[in-house]
Amino acid sequence: MDLRGKTILITRAATQSEELRTGLEAAGAKVIECPAIEIVPPDDWTAVDRAALQIHTYHWLIFTSTNAVTHFLERLRLLGVECRIPIAAVGTGTAARLGQWHLSAERIPKDFRAEGILDQFEDDLNGVRILIPRAETAREVLPEELRRRGATVDVVSVYRTVKPSAGSLSRLREALAHESIDAVVFTSPSAIRNVAEVVGEDLTSRLASIPIAVIGPIARETVEAAGLQAAILPSRATIQDLIDSIRSYFSSLNEGT
Repeated sequence: MDLRGKTILITRAATQSEELRTGLEAAGAKVIECPAIEIVPPDDWTAVDRAALQIHTYHWLIFTSTNAVTHFLERLRLLGVECRIPIAAVGTGTAARLGQWHLSAERIPKDFRAEGILDQFEDDLNGVRILIPRAETAREVLPEELRRRGATVDVVSVYRTVKPSAGSLSRLREALAHESIDAVVFTSPSAIRNVAEVVGEDLTSRLASIPIAVIGPIARETVEAAGLQAAILPSRATIQDLIDSIRSYFSSLNEGT
């Protein structure tokens, strides 16, 4: 119960917050949920379905997030298509999500970001076809570099991150203004950007004194771009490691007093 007496605000999408919320509550924390993003399907599945029905023509399938795993494999199941090609996954959390579908990643980089996967592939990829299901808006460094090495890369959008309802954003603003918050947790760059937009010019003054926990290096960089610092960053990009890092952070503070 390392977090007893602590109030932690989480910004994860409501449909994905259960593991984080229950883990923090099990450690004794009071959790305030203020989703800063929502995960929704793409407007059009045509490109996804086309790639799915031709999945046997690809040499590699690359996932860079757990959301991509869930939404793409659910689409495969709907179409009655089996995935039998090699898979590469960014992060142990993404690899673990594959396990829930009875699949495994053959290549997992140590660096939990998209470009980390590049070290797992050869410099000459001529003749190699790669499929990357991902968010509608994502960094282009991975597909661009794979194409530079000669690969044919198809990128399909299997989900979108959008702003939540006005009511949710209003609760977030009120919580930051009136609650005694001991930590704020961000699990996606989109959530950070949405919070920055909601809070506006007061962002730094409101969050500068509150420890910020992030799940990976891209989220940390987005926090820093907003003029803040991430105090808590797990060594592995999983929800459980994030929870453990938050517990360790406050335990070390208690030991120092």
